[in-house]
Amino acid sequence: MSDTKLPFECPSSLNEYLIPEKEFYIQNPHYNMLCTGAVVFNSEGKLLLIQRASDEKAFPNCWEVPGGKVDDDDETLLHAVARELKEETGLDVTKIVRKVAEFGWKEKHKRTAQDQSWLKHIFEVEVKEMKEIVLDPAEHQRYLFVTEKEVVNDKVGDVQLSYITPPNKAVKLEAFRLRRDAMSA
Repeated sequence: MSDTKLPFECPSSLNEYLIPEKEFYIQNPHYNMLCTGAVVFNSEGKLLLIQRASDEKAFPNCWEVPGGKVDDDDETLLHAVARELKEETGLDVTKIVRKVAEFGWKEKHKRTAQDQSWLKHIFEVEVKEMKEIVLDPAEHQRYLFVTEKEVVNDKVGDVQLSYITPPNKAVKLEAFRLRRDAMSA
């Protein structure tokens, strides 16, 4: 990465993610698709979840943390986290706090039928201000701030939470655990 000042704070423990997507693939040749996720807690300690649009081709109506594919023009993986959060919620990252989790999966490309090996890195972030969440209705239809108990029970009031895969739920619970551990340290 260049010596330019980052647009967000970042602990040195995350320097390995201050690399461009192409460099990541050189260092990790067994992956060819990379995405990120952003864990955001509000002042009450609730986690932001967004619900995929009902007409999305992939995983309609599922609840997730904001995030998406790292783009070729993202300066680094951490810049991709900030960009995706801004695009999906309108929130501006001020600090990348910690890495929460990572998980991978394989799938066939829809058009070419070639194997794709995905890896998703999820980071807890802090934002400039918790203003109104602005969703792109083509991608997401609702948002909620949820407690750990609500994630455990897959229910917020009368809203049933469904996730893309079991690891997606586990990531949310790990985010709560890491935050709790950091606050008690």
